[in-house]
Order: sequence, then C-alpha cells, then structure tokens
Amino acid sequence: MGTWFLRVFFLLVSAGAGWQASELIDFDPYWGIILGMAMFLFVLVLEAIFTDKESVANLLAVVFGIGVGILLTDLALNLTRLVYPVDPTQNDPTTKAIRIVLTAMLCYLSTMIIYRTRDRFRFVIPYVEFKKEQRGPRALILDTSALIDGRIAAVCRAGFIETPLFIPDFVLAELHGIADSSDRLKRVRGRRGLDLVSQLQRSKGIDVRIYTTGQQAEGPADSRLVQLARELDAHLCTTDFNLNKVAQAQGIGVLNLNELANALRPSVIPGESLSVRLIRRGEEPKQAVGFLDDGTMVVVGEAEAHIGSEVAIEIVRVLQKSSGRLIFGKLLA
Repeated sequence: MGTWFLRVFFLLVSAGAGWQASELIDFDPYWGIILGMAMFLFVLVLEAIFTDKESVANLLAVVFGIGVGILLTDLALNLTRLVYPVDPTQNDPTTKAIRIVLTAMLCYLSTMIIYRTRDRFRFVIPYVEFKKEQRGPRALILDTSALIDGRIAAVCRAGFIETPLFIPDFVLAELHGIADSSDRLKRVRGRRGLDLVSQLQRSKGIDVRIYTTGQQAEGPADSRLVQLARELDAHLCTTDFNLNKVAQAQGIGVLNLNELANALRPSVIPGESLSVRLIRRGEEPKQAVGFLDDGTMVVVGEAEAHIGSEVAIEIVRVLQKSSGRLIFGKLLA
C-alpha cells in the first residue's frame, strides 16, 4: 500500500513538473502534463526491471563505473596537457575531441572492470560498501543436514550461540522437497527439519532469519551455501562431512555439530574404570558391545556371557575417529 501511495504521489508530481516546464518554454500546458506523466511511466518500467537484488547490483556497478570514468577523464585530460598543449578553456575543437575520446574509453574501461568484479564487493544504495572488518562472532548459515539433525536448537537454548542464524530460502525449498518425498524415512526427516525451523522461530532469545537469495546463485546447494557464506562473511553450520571439507578448503569457517558433540564428551583415559550395560555381540569372538549415555561405543573383550547385564570394566584403549570415539575395555575381576 505504501509503495503504491508513493507511486501515485510522484505521478502527480511529474504531471505538475511537466506543467511547470511547459510554462517556462511557452509550450501547451496540456501536452506538458501528458509528457510529464509519460516520463514517469517510463521510469516506472525501469523500476520494475531494476528492483531485484541482482539487477540493482548490476545497475549500480554501471553507474559507479561511469562516474569513475568521468573522474578519470578529467585527470587524464590534465595529464595530456603536459604533453600536448591545448586550450585550457576547453573551447578548442581539439580539446573537445580529446575529451570525447578519453571519456568514451575510460568510461568503458572502468565500467567493465567494476561490472566484472562486482561480486568482490557489495553495492549498497546510495554508496559502495566494501567488505567490512568483522567484529565479534560471525553469523551462522544453517544447511539442510543441521536442520534435520536438530541438535542446533538445544545448543542455542543453552545460550552458547548468540549470533544470528540464517536459513537460506533454497534450504527451505530442499527441506520441503524432502518432506514431500515418496520415501517414508525421507518424509520424516524433511518434516523434522521444517518443524525445527518453526521451533527456532518461536524460541525467545534466538535470532533466526530466512535469507532470500532469489536468482543470484545457481548450481548445487553446497556451492550456493559456500558462496552465500563468503558474501555474508558468515560461518556454515552443518553435519555434512563433505560440505565441511569443501568449505574449509575455500576458507569458510564451519561449525560441525558432530565435532562439537565429540568435543563435549567426557574425557576418559586408559586405566580408568566405568560401568556399562552390554547389549549385543561384537565383531570379534567373545566380544560384547555397550554404549555410554553420550552414545560412545564400548567394546569389551571376553564378555559375551554378560550380554544383557551391566558390568564394571577397565578402559584399555581409546580410539578417536572422525565419526566419533570408540572405547575398548576388559572386565574387572
């Protein structure tokens, strides 16, 4: 409503401007009003073309490039006078010819340079904002795997994350596609991810923002996440091992929830004793396997006869893998 009010207001202003202009040049006021409104409609069409994010960036890149080209023309003209004497009043035809040639060449050169490198800095109306120095913790971009995993909500509620959480629109679209899958397991995972988004948005003290990217990036979701993290100077939050490696290779910070969970597990060392309930056989003969409360797998030798009961063991060896921690132990006498 506010946008259309402004449009109607400036339509009337344009009609009045056309009438005022016709009075100044002794033109028919009726046609002046018509021309003023027609010019506004032309500008309205340009607005419809150049109001999406990518078009605005392209337009400002061109405008800024032309402005830099004009400034460089004056500088180049002054340097030219040192080599080739021309009329300083610029009324000389030679001066005008040199200015026209320099303006055309330098405007083209600066416009193309800025347009082709526009992704390396951000255009913000009405000035050009280069990449700012980041102060404090960076925002987190959540990917599909982190939302389906669900542990990020508990981490936020515990107060360990105070930075904004960005959820790109294409991640929501991917979750929606998974939730509509014909595979039952995928449907459950997708719906759990969508439920987590709603849960995060309702939680107090958690700054969750749905980031609209539009058509500014194409390609696989992982590539778009890395590109978005670079543009926003943010970190990625994921449980995807491959995305983790790709992002780190490109200099993007990553919070891997699996690594966080491993880091928070209580430390154990060989020689310590603990209690564990054995639930099944191990891969080797007479082995039994149990799990600690944090999900750590415990493999106990010569304990097959104790499956189904809780036993006291002594830790023999601790093996740390990328998928988690594995504890080997033996029964205490």
